[in-house]
Amino acid sequence: MTTLLVDERDQLFVLDEMLEIEGLCGFSKFAEHSQSEIHMVLAEAHKFAKSELYPTNVEADRNGCVYDPETQTVTFPECLHKPYEQFKEAGWLAMCDSPEVGGSGLPLTVGTAVSELFYAGSFCLYGAAQLSHAGAKVIEKYGTDEQKTLYMTRLFSGEWMGSMCLTEPDAGSDVGAIRTSAKPNDDGTYSISGTKIFITAGEHDLTENIIHMVLARVVGDPPGTKGLSLFIVPKHLADAGGTIIERNDVVCTGIEHKMGLHGLATCTMVYGDRGLCTGYLLGERGKGIEEMFVMMNEQRLLVGLEGLSFSSAAFLHAVDYASKRIQGVSVYPSKGDKTGPVAIINHPDVKRMLLTMKAHVEGGRALAYFTSYCIDRAGVARGEVAEHWRGLVDLMIPIVKAYLTGNAWEVTGMAIQCAGGYGYCSDYPFERPARDCKITAIFEGTNGIQSMDLMFRKLIGNRLENFRHLMSRFDRTIQRADEISGLKIYAEAVKEAKVGLENTVGQFLEWADGQNRLHLYAKAAPFLEAMGDVILGWLHLWQLTVAYPKLLDFIGNKTEEEAGQILRNNRNAAFYYGKVLSAKFYIGTILKRTQGKFAESTSDASPVLDVFYESFTG
Repeated sequence: MTTLLVDERDQLFVLDEMLEIEGLCGFSKFAEHSQSEIHMVLAEAHKFAKSELYPTNVEADRNGCVYDPETQTVTFPECLHKPYEQFKEAGWLAMCDSPEVGGSGLPLTVGTAVSELFYAGSFCLYGAAQLSHAGAKVIEKYGTDEQKTLYMTRLFSGEWMGSMCLTEPDAGSDVGAIRTSAKPNDDGTYSISGTKIFITAGEHDLTENIIHMVLARVVGDPPGTKGLSLFIVPKHLADAGGTIIERNDVVCTGIEHKMGLHGLATCTMVYGDRGLCTGYLLGERGKGIEEMFVMMNEQRLLVGLEGLSFSSAAFLHAVDYASKRIQGVSVYPSKGDKTGPVAIINHPDVKRMLLTMKAHVEGGRALAYFTSYCIDRAGVARGEVAEHWRGLVDLMIPIVKAYLTGNAWEVTGMAIQCAGGYGYCSDYPFERPARDCKITAIFEGTNGIQSMDLMFRKLIGNRLENFRHLMSRFDRTIQRADEISGLKIYAEAVKEAKVGLENTVGQFLEWADGQNRLHLYAKAAPFLEAMGDVILGWLHLWQLTVAYPKLLDFIGNKTEEEAGQILRNNRNAAFYYGKVLSAKFYIGTILKRTQGKFAESTSDASPVLDVFYESFTG
């Protein structure tokens, strides 16, 4: 099947024309890089993803990971081993990290574009590798010099891999209920004892060592999240030079049999079954949650990218299939002798589905890249300006995670619908992404948790300060669009949606201080979806202000026939035409539905709060 992952031209549009990423190279932090280098990196990433990552998907899905109960080990699909070695040798994992830790120091925005591509190429391989990066980052920030030398450098290089170990059988998302314990030893180490579940890549054979980042409670420390600490727990203990000494008391007792992602093991891990599990305190005792959130924030952005990557590949495959599947007669008035069956891409309902997917993918890409851009800008700014950028990041992270992963389930389902019966069959590249993508709405805090984070911490807890900064960006884009002939109607539509968003948030702030506060728990998830809709409307309007004038440069004064010929023969013109159409479709059609979501969000009807168990079961 054709290798279709991510639209490189649209990636470059967002990076170069929308965000003007070359401007980042003007800051000393990124001064060694250039736009041409960024293009080269992205081109190499496309080449690697298409030639080495994507071909592993079918085999990894069908063969899956294998657990051996006798040795308590997990074997990853053989097809992933060679690409991982290539990935490691190329230094892709640390491309955005400081040269001081072995990285290339590229902007995170570039790394985000590469990550979207690699997730689309092989989620199973890249998803496992990125956990190593998250572990390395938290050690970089909180580790001792010895921990950095032994663990951080090997995680950044990919020589060893890592895992995040939070979830427990009786705790789930309630992190404060964690029961894994850590007993201090005389030599400064800790004896770890407990069980973690749903641990991605907790056991495998891709690397000789796995470094587990384990959240546990030191014996005697207080209950709840405040009593938790973070520990480095290696699969194999090693000396200061990295030479393996012995196996730690860390075992995998089984892997989950899942709906999707068969090539990426999800493990149950037992620590200290023999009372001999050695762990090393990372950072400060009792500060484990704060330290873990260094990993969590990075992972939530990446999980949003995971959802986007599934949507992107599903959309491009749907376009490819619809352009080749001949069925049905065109409903358009025939021209000349052109009669008979046509490709289904000519049918209006198929066009509607494809345009819906295109609008969500391109808007989602802008959302993810803009959020990474805010992180880059925060990293080069100082004082209040840096706080402004960090505030935008805090506000956007739960939306990136929840909105893009929620849309992935919709987009991959729509791609199946475009392919009809064949879309439901495993011989075609549609049903696997739908199975695989669903977990992204559950990873790193379910989307319901993200919506409550947005509602109670990022909006109400912040007293809308960061929200107002975002709205000021809306205003600038709306004003710019209003000044471009032909875009006024779209500027007005986004302005109307913005007002609806502001009114809804204002209502929530009133409820938070009154007797209707409980309503906010029921409204949080639908509201996050509505806020995501409006943010995508703003981003599409932003893209319109860039793409529409460039399209007019090609066809502005041409006849319909001349314009049609230009669009058929000039790929750049056709690209801008497609950008304009998807943005207009989103703002003029999809965004219109959001007013109903606001009406739902501000209603004080209370069925959700009033319903009880017997009401469901009769």
